[in-house]
Amino acid sequence: MAFFEELFPAKISRDAEGGPRFITSKAYATAGQRITNREATYPLHEYSIAHPPRTQEDFEALRAFFYVVGGDADAFRFKDWSDFVATRQNTNLTLIAGAVFQLNRLYTFGARTFVRPIYKPMAGVVVWRNRAGAWSQATAAVDTTTGKATVTGHAGGDTYAWEGMFHVPVAFKDPAAMWKVLGGPKLITEWAGIQLEEVRL
Repeated sequence: MAFFEELFPAKISRDAEGGPRFITSKAYATAGQRITNREATYPLHEYSIAHPPRTQEDFEALRAFFYVVGGDADAFRFKDWSDFVATRQNTNLTLIAGAVFQLNRLYTFGARTFVRPIYKPMAGVVVWRNRAGAWSQATAAVDTTTGKATVTGHAGGDTYAWEGMFHVPVAFKDPAAMWKVLGGPKLITEWAGIQLEEVRL
């Protein structure tokens, strides 16, 4: 699977329904207790969109997009309008090696925090450094194709956060498109069931 570093048409993604789906398995003991295993550390996000009759120009963009990614062959960027903004308060960076870090989005409730790696940030990410309790902007080169940041002047004990916007890497679930032409004064095209799923990079 190749990756197409372009954004799925944003006017269409705004109407998407969906979110994260954790990969789990369940079994039940003889006494009725439920035993749940988490099969993967991170969930996969899934989205469903209907493209109602709009302008033919909008449909042409959507159809061209489907062709150039080869149906479900290649992945691409998708804007989840419910969760695309990163702030210094809801992010951190985790060390990979040397001065290279992974951008993360944090979800905290009570004493628990879920750490979600972000692989497709948008350009313009700002990295913040916390050194001895004081925050300042860090100099960092951020790779928008991987979500990795190389921080200049990293020292032991420094912690980091970031701010900016990000996308979800997804692909079409189905290799076939199912659209139809509606009659009326003008012929317009509808695609009722667009299914997308996150791909793990």
